[in-house]
This record gives sequence, C-alpha cells and structure tokens, in this order.
Amino acid sequence: MGLRLAFFSFIENLTSSERPISFTSSLFPIYLSMPRLYLTAILSIISGALLAQNSWSNNIAQLVYDNCSNCHNPNGIAPFSLLDYSAAKNRSASIRTAVALRNMPPWIADTDYQSYSHARVLSESEIKAITDWVDAGAPEGDAAKTPPPPVYATKGYITKTPDLELKMPVYSSKATNAADDYICFSVPSGLTVDKKIKAFEVIPGNHNIVHHTLVYIDETGTYKTDTTGAVCTGPTRGLIGGYVPGSPPTIFPGNGQDFNLGFEIKAGSNIVLAMHYPEGSFGMLDSTKVRFWFYDDQVSIRELETKSLIENWSFALPPNQITPVSATKKMSGSDYSMLSVFPHMHLLGNTIRSYAITPNADTLKFVNINHWDFEWQEFLFFDKIIKLPEGSVIRGEGDYDNSSNNHHNPNNPPILVRPGLNTSDEMFLIYFHYLPYVSGDENIDVNALRSLSSESLGWKSSPLLVFPNPANDVVHFKFPNTTSSQVLIHIYDVLGNKVGEMTSRDHQTDISWTIPDQVVPGVYFYSMNCNGTFATGSFMIK
Repeated sequence: MGLRLAFFSFIENLTSSERPISFTSSLFPIYLSMPRLYLTAILSIISGALLAQNSWSNNIAQLVYDNCSNCHNPNGIAPFSLLDYSAAKNRSASIRTAVALRNMPPWIADTDYQSYSHARVLSESEIKAITDWVDAGAPEGDAAKTPPPPVYATKGYITKTPDLELKMPVYSSKATNAADDYICFSVPSGLTVDKKIKAFEVIPGNHNIVHHTLVYIDETGTYKTDTTGAVCTGPTRGLIGGYVPGSPPTIFPGNGQDFNLGFEIKAGSNIVLAMHYPEGSFGMLDSTKVRFWFYDDQVSIRELETKSLIENWSFALPPNQITPVSATKKMSGSDYSMLSVFPHMHLLGNTIRSYAITPNADTLKFVNINHWDFEWQEFLFFDKIIKLPEGSVIRGEGDYDNSSNNHHNPNNPPILVRPGLNTSDEMFLIYFHYLPYVSGDENIDVNALRSLSSESLGWKSSPLLVFPNPANDVVHFKFPNTTSSQVLIHIYDVLGNKVGEMTSRDHQTDISWTIPDQVVPGVYFYSMNCNGTFATGSFMIK
C-alpha cells in the first residue's frame, strides 16, 4: 500500500495545476502536458490496472483455495466458507488479521527445519498480497477470470465413496468439569476377506467435543468396548493413526504397482476407536465414524508401524517456571524408513523438537515447533522418506511454560502439574509412521503418491463431456455449446490440491489436458468458470 499511496499523492499534486508535467521511468521518459480532465481519466485507467494486479480473481482466490479451503468450505470444520468472493469480502478484515498474525492458515511446524508434503504456510510476499488486497478495499477484479474453486465432499475431506465405513453407537460424554472422558468402542469390520488399507478418515459426529480419536486394528476381534467411565486408551498394539481437530485424512503413499505403503486388515478384525472427550462436555452426544479406502486385492504392500517412539512419563512441572523435558530411543534391528512424525503435548506445551543422531554423528531432522498450539496437531508426512540407519538415537526435546504468561494455562494461579491423561495434566509423546528400510525409499516423492485410485466411481452430473473416462495420457473436455468467452478449468485431487489448469480461447468448443507424469492414477475433479458461472464434475485417471 505504501508505494501505491505515495504514487497517487504524487499524482494529486501534479493535477493541482495546469503546468506541463514530466517524469522519467527506469525504461523511458514520459512527457505529459494536457488538461487535468484527460490526465485524470488516464490515471483512473492506471489505478484500475494497479488494483487488478492484486484482486480476488487475479491472485487472492488461489491463495485462499491452496491454503484455507480445506477447512473453509461449505462442509468443512471451519465455521464459514471462503470459496467465493462475497464470503471472502465479508470476512476480509478478519482474514487480514489472521494472516498478518500468522494464526491462519493453521500450521505450527518449522518448514525451514524440515519440509512436509502438505504444509500450509504463506510466504511473506503472499501475506503482503493479502493484507494489501484488504487495505485496497478487497477488490474482486474480473469475475470471469476467477480461478475455479476446489471440490469438496459433503462430509469429511475425501469425496470418493469409501470401501468401508464403520460407525460407533451414539454416546453421551461422561466428562465433568474436573475430569476428561476416555472410552473405547470396538466395532466389527464385517470383512470376510483380508484387505489392505490405502487411506482412512475419521469423521467426528460432534466436532465440538471430540478432542481426539485413535484408530486401532484388533485382528483377534476380542477387544471389548469400554464405556464404563474407566480410562480406556485403546489396545497395546495395532495403532494405525488418529484424528485431532484440523487434521487431514491419512493417505499412505502408493502407486498401486511397485511402491505401496499401508496396513493389512484381516478378515474378522475389529476396528477400535479410542475416544477422548474433554472436561465440560458432560451429556453432549457423539457418534464418530471412520472411513476406509483399500488397495486393489492383487496389490502387494509394505506394512507400516505407528508408535510413540519418544515418551516421558516421569517429569514434573513446578508453577511459575519454564521446565525442559526430553527423552531418547535407540533404534536397532535394521535401517528404517521414517514416513511421518506426530508430536503431542497439552496446554502447557511451549516448544518441541525431534531429531536423530546417526552412528556417524549425522543429524536427521524430524520436527521443530517453536510455538506449540494444542488446538492444531496432526501426523506430519515428510516430503521425502527419511532413511534412519540402524543404531541411530532418536531424541525429543521440549519445554513447558507453567506460568501466568501462558494464556493457555488452565490453572490460575499455576500449580504443580505432572503427566496424565486429562487435558489439565501434561504429556510428552512423539509418534512416527515408519517401516524397515528398502534401498531407494529416500527418493520416493511422498506427496505425489498420496492419492486414491479405484476402478469404479459414482460420477457426478457433468456440464461437460469428459473423455476418455478413465483417461490415460490426455483428457478431453467438450463444451455443450460454443462459448463466446474464455473458459477456465482447474483439476483437483480428492484432497482439494490443484494438479492442473487450462484456459480455452474464445469460441472454442473443446479443450484438452495432457496428464503430467507426476499425476498418479486416481479420482480427480474439474472445476470450471465460464464467464463467472461455476460448475464441477469428476473423472478418473488410470
């Protein structure tokens, strides 16, 4: 804004007289000598051009789609959608504040320390673009040039129909104002044949009270449901992952051919949902469900482990001080491939870091969080699998702020806090997805392989003719009528990530998209803008 305001201030001074005007750009001199009316008209055009450079249609919409829309869509966990201009315009002041303070998009891991396949981080220039846009009055720009928005499911993130969906019975939380409620539901899978899990997603029945859900496979089918009010945190083995507010679904990397990671679920297995309801949720109802997507039966997979390799249950946090906490774990038996990391603390958490020291004294970085936020936790999948040599020592380090300066502190005045299961207690845990190393694992592009594929899909009604469907190398989109304006088409995967875009010429009747090599087989969605009118549809890449 500073440069723009200075420019118009300069112009206002110039137009206050009828004297000849001259100024020089870095490219060429411009000499003006004209009546004020003509100059004002020209400056109006220049002003419009400057604003168009930073408008909803030109650049802000895509920033919002890429970084905010996973939650801020009509069916997301956020309280309002940001998929269209009017909604963003109405919320522009709060958007400015949230991005300027880096409260949004929610992301707490240091991406300079380690890179992740799904990081939601705005650069300084992107933050400035958004704040400048708001300060300029949040202009829309040319609506016909607004990028088509992502397509999202009516429930959860993944639009594709699950292969298996299990739901726990309706439950009334027993949590009180003094104690949390930890219960477990063991739900029969109903599977009569073994299956291989490619992805799963937890859909809370009540977003307001589900603090977290851990998902386990009980191969014996004997683990019992426990809703007695005793503390149930799930089986001792079989963990595949979990859910906390704001976390995306878990999609394991695999191409359906020579590289596939996941979990096997045996026929007759039960799925155990270990639920945590926080203090103050007494009497509130929930019926959470979990959805699964499987690899094709003939696909071979490498099975993952999910464990809290770093744990410390013996620390104490005195009041009115910052206390460091650490733990280590030596890895033996083989080299390992580390796929993801999930640090966990409670309300007094301040910072947390995890790394490994190899036998050669190299440092392998996993995660660094400089400002812990209890409300935003998730499994962080690395951009590239990290090879961990046998004999390496994994270390976790953190500190806790048990003072009145910590506005998350549940106790006023602060009191002594020890490890425990209640939210007002503390935890120091770092989970990992990992498996025995195979040569070449560290070269795998994890992000490119976190997609879903299937041989069948219930197609949405489509305003375009899309062929071939399924497609292999090229997808053709034929318009129902000749258009008198450009048509914008964006291609999104099932998580709302943009993987391609096209722009037609005037009066063009069809357009084609050559599928990039990095786009893996799976279900994809197109989103179209034709002169400000939006439409969506789906197709498959095989």
